[in-house]
Amino acid sequence: MLALPKEGRVVTTPRQHAINVLKFTRTIGQDFLKGYPEDKYTFQTGPEDNHPSWVLGHLAMTDAWIVNTVGAKGATIPDGWDKLFGQGSKPAADPKTYPPIAELKKHYDSNRAALLNWLESASETDLAVPLKEKTGGFALDPVDGAFKVAWHEGWHFGQVATLRKALGLPPVMG
Repeated sequence: MLALPKEGRVVTTPRQHAINVLKFTRTIGQDFLKGYPEDKYTFQTGPEDNHPSWVLGHLAMTDAWIVNTVGAKGATIPDGWDKLFGQGSKPAADPKTYPPIAELKKHYDSNRAALLNWLESASETDLAVPLKEKTGGFALDPVDGAFKVAWHEGWHFGQVATLRKALGLPPVMG
């Protein structure tokens, strides 16, 4: 058991800890979108900035990728999203490049729900499946993959935080 003295609770399993971290990063990500003007979802200070429209699609794809890699069900990605949001894609400033924000958010939410549902119900054998080869070294196993998906989300919402600052929006944390 891993005791976390500041909170006075005990995390009993790596699975539950991964679930908690995924839920935490999703809550923070959603907080970064609160008050973010929808007409600024493709705002960039430079062409390298990953804006909210790109981040939502990219994270929806990442969740679907890990769900499909572990053989779970329930994650979907519309045709053409790999070119818009996949590895090597570049964010575009033109909002017409992207699906409507509601659609981006729908897949962002539903694919995370699929990942969480799988993690909550997977057997211990399912959680111990080696994934290093299947993921190109990204994840050692499904729990490791969940932690790295959470880190990945935090990374990209850190980029959105910079854009919030450039737009003069209030900080989400601190």
